[in-house]
Amino acid sequence: MKRIIGLLVVLLVALPLVSMVVPQPVNAEFYAKVDVQLAVSDSLVLDFGSKNVISVAGAAEPPGFKLEKVVVVFDDAAPPQIVPVKYDSVSQSMGKVKSIASNSGEVVLASNGFNGTVSVRVLTYFVKTYYEKLGDGNLTVDTSEFSGLGIQDVILKVTLDNYAPYSIAGVIGPNGDNLMDLGIQERLGAGIVKVDPKHVEINVGRVGFGKYTITVAKGEEKVMPNALLVVEDTFTEITVPAKSSKVFSLKNRNGWSPLGFIVVLYSVSPGPLSIDPTTGIEAAMASYVFSRQEEFDIRGASLLIPPLLMNYWIKGYIVFGQTVKINNNQNRDLQALIVPIYYKEAGTWTPNGLVVKVSKADIGNAYSAYIVVQVPAIARISSIVLPSGQVIQNVENYTTGWLGTWRTAVLEKNEATIMVKNGDAMEDGTYVFNINWAPLTLKFVDSKGYPISGVKVHVEGPVSLDTLSGADGTAKINIYAPGVYKITGTFKGVEIASITLGTLMDQDIVLKCPVYNLRVKVVTALGNTLTGATVTITNDGGYSQSMETDANGIAVFQQLPTTKYTIEASYKRISTKTTITLTGDQEVTVNTGILLDIPLLGPITAVEALAAGAATMVAGVLLSGVKRGKDKEEVEIELD
Repeated sequence: MKRIIGLLVVLLVALPLVSMVVPQPVNAEFYAKVDVQLAVSDSLVLDFGSKNVISVAGAAEPPGFKLEKVVVVFDDAAPPQIVPVKYDSVSQSMGKVKSIASNSGEVVLASNGFNGTVSVRVLTYFVKTYYEKLGDGNLTVDTSEFSGLGIQDVILKVTLDNYAPYSIAGVIGPNGDNLMDLGIQERLGAGIVKVDPKHVEINVGRVGFGKYTITVAKGEEKVMPNALLVVEDTFTEITVPAKSSKVFSLKNRNGWSPLGFIVVLYSVSPGPLSIDPTTGIEAAMASYVFSRQEEFDIRGASLLIPPLLMNYWIKGYIVFGQTVKINNNQNRDLQALIVPIYYKEAGTWTPNGLVVKVSKADIGNAYSAYIVVQVPAIARISSIVLPSGQVIQNVENYTTGWLGTWRTAVLEKNEATIMVKNGDAMEDGTYVFNINWAPLTLKFVDSKGYPISGVKVHVEGPVSLDTLSGADGTAKINIYAPGVYKITGTFKGVEIASITLGTLMDQDIVLKCPVYNLRVKVVTALGNTLTGATVTITNDGGYSQSMETDANGIAVFQQLPTTKYTIEASYKRISTKTTITLTGDQEVTVNTGILLDIPLLGPITAVEALAAGAATMVAGVLLSGVKRGKDKEEVEIELD
């Protein structure tokens, strides 16, 4: 009997004493979205004299890329009798269709009385997208693998979330060139390198293939809104004298933040075209985006007045920051047009879209004003509803006549803008940007990769909500506002997952959780398995589950989260408890101490049997003493 009691003590002492592992919230992780875009160009002549309907297909898809869109670009404008049948968007200016795009890879055009031919360029865009985690240092993108595609226009795009505490600080090319240096940008050509605080766009086919290093700066001051009201003050036209410089700074505008400038430099003069390469601007961050130049003759019907040789050149820059310096190192005066730009946050994110209320007080003293919306990759902007009720949709670039002037709108997948004021023309009121948000998809799996069903998912952020994971372990989270989201998963009373999403990616997120299996074996005092015992487990989260042991005395509890559990094994009137901390798949043996299971009487533990045995011995001794006493008395009586 001492051996059995000793086994019980050893079992209790040998229980694992391991600290509980609880998933802890982490800081939001932000990623840079990296897009590599290929543009394949082809020229076609569409003959509507022989066909009423013509299908234009894009180029074949290169390995590793997916089709983005096919664009049919007209030399001037599409004849008005040509009607797009299969398409997703058009670009038009003042009622003339400039291009037609399709995301399916095919544009179908029909003729409504047009029997001529049309020359077009067919641009097929392909894209490869991936994400790079942002840290405190540099981001390296290697474009070497795309050099063998034989495509000249390979565009590298890097995008940071507006609400991320990061901004672009530097861009170094494969040869070590600082691509934010405007001298290098001008040498490469206008529009080859474009940079703003949250975006980098480089034509690597023109710059060169290899490794690009993008430096990011971190700080809460780098955060920008996703919906902005942007105003342009009245532009200033100035003359910068030869061999001189001028510096311009943004003035304070109450309630607005400085964004930057649009700067246009131009020169018109007699003589051959000559551009001083050092004449330009200096700024902390700028992009050289436009260039045009020409040499021409002014000539009459004869040489009675000899012809005049003339030239002009124009340079356009987008500048970010509060100051810009214009350097004129040529021997003649330089003309400059400067547009100061400011912004402030605008709009309310709702399940029905972004609602922006524009008032005259906001934009009345600006020369022009725009609403700008930029959304994460999981969202698509589908249309803009104007205060008048007009809906702008199925367009990409849109310019139209408006109250004696003109109005522009640009509608792309992840960003859009609409002009709300141009000079004296203005439309105040409520604008609605309809946005389709793909749900965030989280899949909860256990330590073996099996799905966890019934996880209670709580979301905190710009949108707060609760949901459950399904049979496949997947939870769909329907959000409608950009920002940082903290997501926690609770299962069987225990938090099994906590993640803070910075970048909202258009990719599924798999969360491997500390969820394991517990195998409980119930035995008697002699080590024999006990069939039909009830095993109940409970934790501090209020979770409880009961099972009966099988023929082998075993009860298996599947998918239990890491925490402390009380295990109670009950058999008829006998109950035994123990406590464990589950940190992995584990088997626990519970010794009930049952020695005998006597019919009618039920189970008897070893302790009870020991106690019963001791009582029997005491009774026997007492009984023996009584008998001896009685015998003695009888003898004494007999002697008498």
